[in-house]
Amino acid sequence: MKVAISSKGKSLDSEIEPRFSRSPLFVIVDTETGDFKASKNPGASAKDAACVDAVEFLTGKGVKAVLTGNVGHNAFVTLQDATIRIYLGATGTVRSAVEDFKKRRLSRAKEPSVGYKQGLKEGAAIKKA
Repeated sequence: MKVAISSKGKSLDSEIEPRFSRSPLFVIVDTETGDFKASKNPGASAKDAACVDAVEFLTGKGVKAVLTGNVGHNAFVTLQDATIRIYLGATGTVRSAVEDFKKRRLSRAKEPSVGYKQGLKEGAAIKKA
């Protein structure tokens, strides 16, 4: 399965970028073969609807799931519409996120993890009771 990880760098040892839509890069990993390729996120510099550009790009690459720190409302809905699964809580490196995914340690998103139109502005994370 191809998974896309929001990343600050181009390697498996790069740090996770906690924002999905504005992540500078995606590292796309084939979880069966271990092959990977880093690509610029076309949505990172979009003025509006960054998630649409990002999701269209990932869909074209055959991605079936994203591993990220957080996802906002628009990205959540757009990814769901594209039938791309969303896994939250990815931290550390791309490599560790893939391992956590394989070992089922990441949470599958049931809702956005940050408020509507909030990205990761200070205090925007939705608090779970």
